[in-house]
Amino acid sequence: MQTFRQSSEFELGDVLGVGTVGTIYRATEKSSRKQVAIKKLHPGVSQDQLIRARFRREMEILERLSHPHIVRYYGGGEDDGILFYVMELVDGGTVKGLLQVKGVFDWPIVAEVTRQICSALQYAHNHGVIHRDLKPSNLFLTKTGEIKLGDFGIARDLDRSDITATGMTVGTHAYMAPEQITGDEAVSGKADLYSLGCCLFEMLVGRTPFQGDNFAQLFEQHLRSDAPHVRDFVGSCPTELDAIVNRLLEKNPEDRPFNARQVQALMLQLDAAVDTDDSNTGQRINQDIGAEDVVARGKELLQQEIRQAEATNSGEVSWGRLVVLVAFVLAMIAFASVLGR
Repeated sequence: MQTFRQSSEFELGDVLGVGTVGTIYRATEKSSRKQVAIKKLHPGVSQDQLIRARFRREMEILERLSHPHIVRYYGGGEDDGILFYVMELVDGGTVKGLLQVKGVFDWPIVAEVTRQICSALQYAHNHGVIHRDLKPSNLFLTKTGEIKLGDFGIARDLDRSDITATGMTVGTHAYMAPEQITGDEAVSGKADLYSLGCCLFEMLVGRTPFQGDNFAQLFEQHLRSDAPHVRDFVGSCPTELDAIVNRLLEKNPEDRPFNARQVQALMLQLDAAVDTDDSNTGQRINQDIGAEDVVARGKELLQQEIRQAEATNSGEVSWGRLVVLVAFVLAMIAFASVLGR
């Protein structure tokens, strides 16, 4: 049973994001002054029955999923024919945004991000939910380095009939598993594992495994071309991690890891050398660390990257304001010179 909410319970704030069918706003719950996010359907598509059905299905799925690495759902409703729902406000941006600032991640960060994603995926799969649109822009970050999986707009609920017609392709082209491309009716959680492999490759290399000018070129590669190895681009990537990425990118679902839990376990088993700062000399040294330290190191590095990205973005805003101020001063000087003539 869904928790019914009314839009009058909230004060809408800034727009946080705009998608193909909806807009996400920062909002404040009036009674508690709690900061939340609200996703609303665009008015132009609000009467499309398929889009409404997908949006309601997303609400139903989020209602069922309660996990520390999945964006929390706080209920939803309808306002003048516009469906909306309320969710947890995640304040650290997205993995995509962080990649745009950083370019690539050190492998311990990737191991830590993957560990958290796999925890969310396994939970969703255990509850009969396949995300079908796993990509860096749907991986939200807290400022403390927690990953929150969001946007279940095209997720499949195995406990109910699929809204997507058999044979129809859904997903984001650069991250779609071969069985998604062919519209396989028996698509399983292993499709999410393939998308995870694409995400890992991008985090490590700075680009998706397959490149193309259009969806046809991408689909052809997903279906028939062997994925490149991360170590062909990043020699410092542990061979074990490189092998995991390639297993995730296998064409046949049966050749991929058994489930997300197995991938999570493999991340925790990574034991390799990482670059650290020597406390005595301040120089970079290559040091062997164990699995538990890899997790701690990855979390620490991720938090650092989030802080640096936030500082960079703040700097960009400050420079933008400075440009406006300079333009204003120059305009006033020009205006004063005209008056003085």
